[in-house]
Amino acid sequence: MSRRTLLRTAGFTALAAPFAGSLLTACSSKSTPSAKPNTTVTVTSYGGSYNDQLTKTLLKPFENKTGIRSTLLANTSLAGLKAQVRSGDVQWDLVELTAPEYLQAVDEGLLEKFDYSIISDKGLPSYARAEYGIKYLSFLFVMAWDQTHIPDARAPRNWEQFLDKAKYPTKRSVYGQLSDSSILEAARLAEGVPFDKIYPLDVDAALRYLARHPGRDKLIYHTANQEPIQQLTSGEVALSTSFNNRINAARKDGAKLNFTASNGVVAGDYFVVPKGARNKEAAFRLMDFMSNDADAGADFDRTTNLTLANTRALAKLPREVADTLPTSPKLADTILVRDDAWWAKNLKQTEQRFKLWQAGS
Repeated sequence: MSRRTLLRTAGFTALAAPFAGSLLTACSSKSTPSAKPNTTVTVTSYGGSYNDQLTKTLLKPFENKTGIRSTLLANTSLAGLKAQVRSGDVQWDLVELTAPEYLQAVDEGLLEKFDYSIISDKGLPSYARAEYGIKYLSFLFVMAWDQTHIPDARAPRNWEQFLDKAKYPTKRSVYGQLSDSSILEAARLAEGVPFDKIYPLDVDAALRYLARHPGRDKLIYHTANQEPIQQLTSGEVALSTSFNNRINAARKDGAKLNFTASNGVVAGDYFVVPKGARNKEAAFRLMDFMSNDADAGADFDRTTNLTLANTRALAKLPREVADTLPTSPKLADTILVRDDAWWAKNLKQTEQRFKLWQAGS
């Protein structure tokens, strides 16, 4: 099966449709009733430059349009959502979760159904619309480097090179949160497994490869998305896994970092509303804005180099920007699409196995 076929199967060709011409004229979101005075919505995400980008491109324009103010937190987690729902004291209204976490939350009955009488799905690609959330964002898990220690001409172009301790004797930082880290997929790709044979994921084989290449002594772990930027810019490491938007944001701030999209792993996050949320209508209205406002969505895509699930926004982007997004057909043959269903089914036991391996077991 070709890479383009895999992306079509995952639904990503829906994102290319705007460039065919049918959506080249951006449409406005469907009208909604005026907001009540002082209405607020509490949103949780991952912090750092990403929260800054969310605020600038989506939350502030939403407030200007509707009067609904957003409080953006940086402590999102499935565990936190679950604790609030179980206690009956729900403080969050809109919560960002990884795709495996979303599927777990649905199974455990933790979420409100999305109200598509408030959220117009006209701007949503088909893969993004779900009963209990919207897969609102697509991103790339990538290999990154510090250009002051590894010039671009000597930088890794695939995971085999990234993990090669002879080529790079230095330590690497890798993301240790397997709900959205693809380090195990990276190990299988490094061993030469083709994209369409990665799943079901052979976890033991991946860990054996990491034990040899580069070895436990050459790996350190980060657990927050901004951490690899700090590690790379401080000189603590010269190589790290990261996400494409984090590296782009650091580069815009002057950091001498770079990454390659080739061999990256494309995945996505959901926004969900916890069961019992106090301001769920405001949360749904925010999701309507994100999914349909063409100008704000296009600004988000340009600023982050992530793909927002908003076809009207994609229709406004120039080709040179659209071609750099994680879901661009230009990248289809060079990236892996993460299997969310496999991870939802196997996340807990894989995390346990990974922690034992890290401890030397």
